[in-house]
Amino acid sequence: MSNFFSNYEPSKTVLPTSSEEVREIIQHANRTKTPLVPVSTGSNLQGTHLPSVKGATAVNLSQLDRILYFDAKNRNAVIEPGVTFEQLEKVCEEEGLRTLTAIDVPRDASVLGTYLEMMPLYGWPKYHPWEMLTMQGFRADGETFATGQMAMKQDRPDKYSWGVSFAQVARLFCQAQGTLGIITAVAITLKTATPENQVLFFPCKNINDATRALKTFMATEESHEIFAVNRTYCAELLGDVSARELPPWTVVLVNRGFEKDEVSYKKKDYSALAKQLNGKIITRLSRTAEARILSEIANPTGYALHAGDDREWVPFVTIATAQQIKDCAPLFAKDSGAIVMPLQAGACFYYQQDLRYEGKNLQKARAQYTGICGKLLKAGVMFPRPSALIGKQVASLYTDNFKLLKSIKKAVDPNNIMNPGKLGL
Repeated sequence: MSNFFSNYEPSKTVLPTSSEEVREIIQHANRTKTPLVPVSTGSNLQGTHLPSVKGATAVNLSQLDRILYFDAKNRNAVIEPGVTFEQLEKVCEEEGLRTLTAIDVPRDASVLGTYLEMMPLYGWPKYHPWEMLTMQGFRADGETFATGQMAMKQDRPDKYSWGVSFAQVARLFCQAQGTLGIITAVAITLKTATPENQVLFFPCKNINDATRALKTFMATEESHEIFAVNRTYCAELLGDVSARELPPWTVVLVNRGFEKDEVSYKKKDYSALAKQLNGKIITRLSRTAEARILSEIANPTGYALHAGDDREWVPFVTIATAQQIKDCAPLFAKDSGAIVMPLQAGACFYYQQDLRYEGKNLQKARAQYTGICGKLLKAGVMFPRPSALIGKQVASLYTDNFKLLKSIKKAVDPNNIMNPGKLGL
């Protein structure tokens, strides 16, 4: 999968061990006009850490792996780009907290990199995309920059109040680690680990029923995690049941609370809504279904969940409306896995179908991938962080957006050394 999206490999890799070394690398690259591509650890699903041009230097940030500040009381932390979900989770567990994990992004992935690339988090329906608060790093010219309270001089770290002052300019750097600069520290939010956790399931006959159910259940604002999966994806999540034994689609609701009565009341609310949808809430899809779902949310498996010895797996990372999802469903093979998660109260959805292929058929698979992407784009489906394979297709449809973004890019990075050829939407 690492080479699916690009034919280019870095000409060399540098391994900074401090933020100051990151600055020196950027300054040297400006002098020599050397393209830079930052990379941390793990996967961001779309190969956006791979070079789009020849002769690029990979800036491996995995050695910047310190948790600079941890505030259990206010549920915040300041971390460097090499900090992984697994590393941060160990600290969180000691304090009764948990991290906001991403769909199909493994536990060895960089927290900062995953959040900057706006990989879809299981907690988005409940908490919305505010996992990052403020950040600091280096612009494309090597000068320091910071947003919000990180830009203020503090005499002690616990005087920060991350949750009070969101710095909107920080959103410019989302989906673009390395494009406008390299982020070396970010303040993130953490959530309380609840003692009572229940997984509920709502079987659906088709994708239309699933999106309708997602909107309905989403309106309660009760579920901490809510998504729908087709039988292929669901079978891989559960691991102990075949796809043919499962419903065509299943809505998964994670019901969390601090007391059993609290969880019970929420289940009753869902059951009442399920009746209105002419369906029924169930608590068991397989013997280990609940445990497997909770485990996957806490520690996502990543690529290995879907790939096998004789097949490769590539996801289509998109945002779409319910109607677009309905219209585009026939584009994918019957054995394709799919996960749908509601965004903006169900006004649109994170929509991830996938492509399964044999490793020896890479070129054929690429042609399939780009062909399907072209049809998705024509249908109005959004690729928020397009891969290098479809960059030109996306740019041709959003000319005004790219013109504006490129003007910002040129102002910040006049030598075009940072992630040349890449820019998020």
